[in-house]
Amino acid sequence: MRIHKTTDYDKFTLLLGNRNVEPADLKKMVLSMKEVVDLPIPILVKRDKDGNLVVLDGQHRLAAAKELGKPVFYVVLDRDIGLKEVRCINQAQRGWKLYQYLASFIAEEIRVNNTRGPYHVFQWFKNKYDLPYTVCFDLLSKKPMYTRSTTRAFKDGKFTVKNLTQAIREADFITSLKNYTDLYKVRKFVMALVIAMRDTRFDVDRFMNQLKKPSCRQMMTERPTTELYMDLINEINNYRIRDEDKVFFHIYKKTNGAYIK
Repeated sequence: MRIHKTTDYDKFTLLLGNRNVEPADLKKMVLSMKEVVDLPIPILVKRDKDGNLVVLDGQHRLAAAKELGKPVFYVVLDRDIGLKEVRCINQAQRGWKLYQYLASFIAEEIRVNNTRGPYHVFQWFKNKYDLPYTVCFDLLSKKPMYTRSTTRAFKDGKFTVKNLTQAIREADFITSLKNYTDLYKVRKFVMALVIAMRDTRFDVDRFMNQLKKPSCRQMMTERPTTELYMDLINEINNYRIRDEDKVFFHIYKKTNGAYIK
């Protein structure tokens, strides 16, 4: 492949759905490129149907070269490459973050006019409740939290929403706890809480009434494990409750380590 060289930065466009240029990464790239002479490490581009050069990999190098006024080297691939291949290329060099996968699949759904697709729903849900990504995975897909298969499905574009109504009900309850504790955003606490909530014996009103007691609110301190957070939930749920009315929740794991909820 021939390596081209140019300072005509405007001839390049970014691929819709690819990673955006991150300011922190661009700053590092600029500092790095200041220290060296021009190196022919090319960015990868393809030509679209109108003949424009679309950047597949190297958007940070392009932005840094433009900022420094340095030439940019590029290779034009002789075959069409889509977002799936671009993610693989980028992932091999520096892993994508979950929000970057989300933005990429949002772009794909927009391209096919599917603004009610699962990634649009996920984005709305994440923005509304501001819960950790993996908590949103669990609430929306009803799959075990933090398993590789769940995250892999999200990254592969295979994420599905199973029951949005139930997810909203659970998220509303979780975020309502912010009036009593900051633990509502701690993943391990939320994991234990979701496991308890999906037990038919869990009484939302009883738990909220317990949290109104100062002694119960004082119990809401950070714990190192999900199991210990479940102990905390049991302590609060059964605080000053008659023995015959006490209810205890337990954590069980599958053989692959995933929690059963």
